[in-house]
Amino acid sequence: MGRKLRLIDSGKVAVRQKGDFFQNFDEKSLYEDVLHMVAHKYSVQLYGYILNNNEVFIFLECEKLSKFMQIVNSSFIRKRNNYNVKNSNKKPDLENYSQNNGQNSREIRRYEVTQVFADDIDPILAYIAKNSGVVFKKTVNKELSLDKKIEIEKFRKRNIMKIEAIDTKKHSELMYHKDAVPNSPFSEIVAGEAGQCEHNFSIVFTNDVVPKLIVMLGKNENLIINENYNGYIPANVQNYPFFLVDIEGKGVLCIDTQAEQLQGEGIKLFENEKPTEFMENLIKAMQNYNIEQQKTKIAMQEIKKSGILVNKELSVNINGKKHTLIKGFSVVSKKKLNELDDATLADFVRRGYMELIYTHLRSLSNLENLASRIVQNESK
Repeated sequence: MGRKLRLIDSGKVAVRQKGDFFQNFDEKSLYEDVLHMVAHKYSVQLYGYILNNNEVFIFLECEKLSKFMQIVNSSFIRKRNNYNVKNSNKKPDLENYSQNNGQNSREIRRYEVTQVFADDIDPILAYIAKNSGVVFKKTVNKELSLDKKIEIEKFRKRNIMKIEAIDTKKHSELMYHKDAVPNSPFSEIVAGEAGQCEHNFSIVFTNDVVPKLIVMLGKNENLIINENYNGYIPANVQNYPFFLVDIEGKGVLCIDTQAEQLQGEGIKLFENEKPTEFMENLIKAMQNYNIEQQKTKIAMQEIKKSGILVNKELSVNINGKKHTLIKGFSVVSKKKLNELDDATLADFVRRGYMELIYTHLRSLSNLENLASRIVQNESK
């Protein structure tokens, strides 16, 4: 997707706007009515949207976005005010809505707009569907493959998270506390931590041109790492909300400023505009992780090139009927591995790839436990 610029005023776009939108379900219905009415009047194509108390996300196609958004917001505010005058004694019934949001302080902020290109359409629609939004394309399948979920995560990282490069002045007051785990059904790992992951997770390969090494944590959510879990936690999970982003060949440390781990009290990142001991250790750990990522990328290229990966899905039989739980990933075929020529096998042994492959194969014994957790979770 393109940059978040207000000057984008036509074409397929994703709009995100924050504010004190909805105090109850009636107000949310008012917004939906206004959105559809204005879209119909001005021939705007709505592809999908997510409506939360304090944020709306809309995927649409139009000619004059600024005019459309102005009419939608002004019409909604007018109808909402009229509604609240008539129902002044009605209490809010949406959970997690701040009781301090009075009528005069219910601000709707300026929207952010991002141009949507062809490759982003499916991930956006899938993201909306996954987050209980409304989608107007019948092609969206909520039973998403693992590779499609990874695309959604990439989209979320690019456009939903508020990722900023660490700045000693801007982020001088930020504190970190480690009491929340990202609720993702998978986590990328590096080859060096596969041995620690094999005991509790299934290690598989993505179906990318250059595969990624990942551990599966569930179908649509993390079902393994919780408050009672005492095993190894993948570095990628531990590192969040910190990221190393490649900018002009240099690794720049960034953060997701909206992450729960950076809200409230905790360990300071900076003291007198200088990194604290925690921050210095984090930077070193992230740099080492980045090096391991590059090594893993080379290993993935060689393993993929050898032709030993085959598509796989996780399925179970319930009452004699097959149910596919997770699809869209790859595993090493033992048959194809045994068919490799001696030179390739010797090279794999020398470079440590065989150890990684055998670790991966052993970890697949955890698939049965993962399937059991998914089935149990879905039966609740």
